[in-house]
Amino acid sequence: MNSIKEISSSFGLYVKLRLDALQDWAHVLERVSYFPVMYRNRSVEFQMAYQRWHGGEWHDNSLVIYWDSKPVAVWPLSYMSKDGDFKITSQGLPVLPPLYVNSFSRISCKRINKICFDILESLAINLGVSSWESEESFNSSKGFSDWHMEAMARKSTCLVRHDLFIDLSMNLGLIKQNFRKSYKSLITSGMKKWSVKVLNVPDELTWNEFKDLHYYVAGRKTRSDETWDIHLRDIEDQEGFLIYLQDDIGKMVGGGFFNFTKDEGFYAVAAYDRNHFDHPLGHLIQYRAIQELKDRGVSWYKIGQRPYQSEVLELSEKEISIGDFKQGFCSHVFPRFILKHPVSNHHYNLVAGSD
Repeated sequence: MNSIKEISSSFGLYVKLRLDALQDWAHVLERVSYFPVMYRNRSVEFQMAYQRWHGGEWHDNSLVIYWDSKPVAVWPLSYMSKDGDFKITSQGLPVLPPLYVNSFSRISCKRINKICFDILESLAINLGVSSWESEESFNSSKGFSDWHMEAMARKSTCLVRHDLFIDLSMNLGLIKQNFRKSYKSLITSGMKKWSVKVLNVPDELTWNEFKDLHYYVAGRKTRSDETWDIHLRDIEDQEGFLIYLQDDIGKMVGGGFFNFTKDEGFYAVAAYDRNHFDHPLGHLIQYRAIQELKDRGVSWYKIGQRPYQSEVLELSEKEISIGDFKQGFCSHVFPRFILKHPVSNHHYNLVAGSD
């Protein structure tokens, strides 16, 4: 079967698979104007492990894109099959656009984006996929991106979702002023009740206590051991940290794990002892995480999304409550665009596969 590299080559684009070009992937990310957490090599690895554990056959087709023999963009990309159905995603998420080095010309960027749409069209036709989705989140740029405009020119439709951010360039006092009024006293009372710790070295004993707490709170195993190991390696490589709380006998009662790049912090996973839900566990962990991200020189903290009932019909009260909790910290709400791309009826004489 033709590989994603062969499909790309048929459209005149030279690429390498991520796993064959890890250094070039990292080199591109060192030169982007804004580095989102989800483009990290380890984030792609985590998402693949997470999705494979939940079932289906997953193929990581993430690409490094070259122009004039130089790596100029990275593109998280995958497809999966389950029960005879195929989906094209970025490791289970809507397809993320290629991320370009900041010195790359806009004209060339537009040209490559057009080719990427052709590649996805070809892949979709060969997999029997009638449509696919991509998404664009905040990346500090102004106005609609070239990816967005190319999508709309190809008869895509656009939905808007809401992402919550904190501008970490502000001083801590100003950040705290933006908190919901009730949160300030809850943070103060939490500091008096709990001992707040930061795990920024790979201590397996503490990490396993957090992992066990997550299992206890969820009531079941919700993810593979591999995904937990990946997070622990993030801590070792200084791409993540754990904020956790202990009671007066040293027992962990809550914790939150956070990933980060030079530009963006990300709230990845948390667990809180249900016996203490009437106490401000999450408030204190979020506040301490903000301090830690500022200390590390991160520009923005992506705390999560704010879902609304009007956006998603089957939205639970818990999801709405979590979104409302996060919004109480944020300084900015930015749009996230979900682009739905129809697949045309014309066909290419290509068969998609993976190396």
